[in-house]
Amino acid sequence: MIVHLCLNCGKVSCNRIAGDDNSQALITLLEKSNNLDKYVATTLTSQGIKLLTKDNKKEVVTCLYGLHYQE
Repeated sequence: MIVHLCLNCGKVSCNRIAGDDNSQALITLLEKSNNLDKYVATTLTSQGIKLLTKDNKKEVVTCLYGLHYQE
């Protein structure tokens, strides 16, 4: 899922990824999520949202491209 936190109102929106989403853009989002502002990360965690990190990249790539994909 892609999680969005509105910095104006604090509302969290979770959106499922779809088969026609750009896979490389999803990987880029994963990589950039490691640089989240501490406030944003704390807010999401306090709402029960477990964020993926770069340590989860292999799992994410496998889900997107299949077991036998090699980078």
